[in-house]
Amino acid sequence: MSVGATVQPAAGGTGKAENAKGMAILAAVVLVVVLLAVLGGRRPLEDSAIGFAGLEHWLKVKGLATVPAIDEASAAGTIRILPIYDPKLAGEGVRQEDGTEDERGALAPRPLSRAAFVERANAGPMLAVLPKWRGGVVSRGAVHPELLVPLWAMDFFGERPVARLSQRGLASFGVYDADYDRLLEQAATLYSAQVLSPSLDEKCRPILVLRDESGGEVGTLLADCTSALFDGAQNALFVLSDPDLLDNAGLAAGDNAALALSVIEGFAGNAKVFVETDSTSGPTMAPAQSELGGEDPRERTIGDLDRFFAYPFSLFWIGVVLVTGLALWRGSRRFGRPQEDVEPAEASKRRTIDASRRILLLAKADDALVERHVVDRVEALASALLGTGRRARGAGEDAAAIGRFLSRRAPELGEKFNAAYAAVTASPHGGSSRFEALAAFESVIQETWHDFGRAAGPARQDRR
Repeated sequence: MSVGATVQPAAGGTGKAENAKGMAILAAVVLVVVLLAVLGGRRPLEDSAIGFAGLEHWLKVKGLATVPAIDEASAAGTIRILPIYDPKLAGEGVRQEDGTEDERGALAPRPLSRAAFVERANAGPMLAVLPKWRGGVVSRGAVHPELLVPLWAMDFFGERPVARLSQRGLASFGVYDADYDRLLEQAATLYSAQVLSPSLDEKCRPILVLRDESGGEVGTLLADCTSALFDGAQNALFVLSDPDLLDNAGLAAGDNAALALSVIEGFAGNAKVFVETDSTSGPTMAPAQSELGGEDPRERTIGDLDRFFAYPFSLFWIGVVLVTGLALWRGSRRFGRPQEDVEPAEASKRRTIDASRRILLLAKADDALVERHVVDRVEALASALLGTGRRARGAGEDAAAIGRFLSRRAPELGEKFNAAYAAVTASPHGGSSRFEALAAFESVIQETWHDFGRAAGPARQDRR
């Protein structure tokens, strides 16, 4: 019984398949990273260039008393800073469009109705910051003249609230304090500066007025509009014409941070400051402590988990996905596909041959055992010298082919091989002479392996 050499498949197809798998895994990782970067990079309005999260942090750093929420009892003694992002105070459900929302963002990034504004003004003293920018600034992370809210789209209690100066881009203006009749040390650095409109300027009392380089007044920056906008006003109401003095991007420009601190300290006095970053709730952000009974007033929902996927936590998840993907890709490249729990064919052949050898030994069939050994050795040597792609042959044909091969390369060795093979395969004779012939044959095999660059080894290893 002889076992022919197995013809190995070409490695080109396997290599291409592995490369395709690696590229597919890498593409999937890149896609996930891009999606996480896009989704995780979306910051809420408060953290964007036109948000006011930076102002609250700045006031805390400078020692001003701030509160994260107010209730009915504390609203009257707290100055509320209310950023307005609704140019018409139209509120939810009212469409405000100009046909450029896809390119420039919404006209009202955060709707606020007139009734909600009045309710807040009646709850306590308030600084209202008029709108200026569209929602496109939030997604782009930068300002541009095209992202300004059109003046025709703005309405503040029946008036066009602001006018814009002719300067484009960033410009510095002197700030004149009308109450104390003095020019402040800090200048206001504003992008496409926005001042109160003449009609609103007549209704309100100017407090801070912008001046150009020549000292001429160009418009009102901050005014006291108490009892000027609606009937029944009970608390102080200040109106800031340009949000770039207080928003995240504006605080980093020029002397705006110091000027903002000076202005807020001036009208807040000893009162605490509440920067309202969520105008979707009611005017009082927290119930009175007497109503809570020591319980946490905040409502917990499954949506609270979203914070763990927002920036900067999104960077962590991007890293996890990237490392996992690279580990899987590298593992597939180094170790290949997972091996199935199937017995290799070579191991099965080996066990079959070992079982046959044991049976022959038990049967005292020495001739058959020697013949099997010779066949295996010749097949292994033929596979090594002539290549695994040779046509399947019998043991005699393989031996003849090996003899021709050795006769061309090493004539003396070829003669030895032919003589040794003829002796070991001759008709049966005495046991000692048969095993002597086998020893001579094995010696020629070992010499052949040595001369042609392969170390000799056991018969079964030669066939691997």
